[in-house]
Amino acid sequence: MSISGSASTTERPARLPRARTSLARLRAGSYLAVGAWVALLAGCRAAARPLAPVGGGFAAIGPEAFAAAAARTLPAGSELVQVRWRFRDRSGGVSGRGAVRLTPPDSLRVDVRGPLGFGRGTLVLAGSSLWADPAGLVAQVLPRRYLVWAMLGVVQAPDSAALFESASEGDRRQLRVTEASGEATTFELRGDTLTGVVRVRADRVVGRLALVRNGAGAVVHADAEDLERDAHLEFDIQSRSPSGAFPAEVWRRS
Repeated sequence: MSISGSASTTERPARLPRARTSLARLRAGSYLAVGAWVALLAGCRAAARPLAPVGGGFAAIGPEAFAAAAARTLPAGSELVQVRWRFRDRSGGVSGRGAVRLTPPDSLRVDVRGPLGFGRGTLVLAGSSLWADPAGLVAQVLPRRYLVWAMLGVVQAPDSAALFESASEGDRRQLRVTEASGEATTFELRGDTLTGVVRVRADRVVGRLALVRNGAGAVVHADAEDLERDAHLEFDIQSRSPSGAFPAEVWRRS
């Protein structure tokens, strides 16, 4: 199954009554961003099947080899990324804007804001530390924080990785990480370029993240679906520019 198909970046018309319903529900829980980051668990259509390995099949590799391959997907230096995001589920949808500050190899800050009255949210991943405001977001993001990176085109292993494997054929490569629970995540690459991610549990696809890139190879659209929750999260990347070093307080809890 290919995971690098095209996706539209055209804005969908707002559905205000449904958005209000969704907003009320999310306030009762914690925050829309919680649902959005949970959607990063991703999903796929019910008929989806696990990716067949390319070439001669998967072979075990060491964590150092995986880390070296993942490092090649990082940007050369710090970046400031402006995004538009859309989230929808059975109850409705909402959209907004956001900014991402990224510093290789392991520091990321996401600030999102929604429509009037919605509020703001912040997520910071800095090395092994993580914090979020509102604080309830942390519990939702922590198990799948590597998918936040994947939406920006960067490969990072799940925290509980127990087995690393690789398969390749020509310029196509797959990196598979199996967690202690048995859940497996496959990163699909062309050369050193991430094109998508598929997540499998008990031989069933439970998630998919697809990336669309422009002619220069930069990610312009990230599309995550959550089959189990019937939820969908999209990022449209409006701009991505090099930045100098960010102030230390960017990574600190405010």
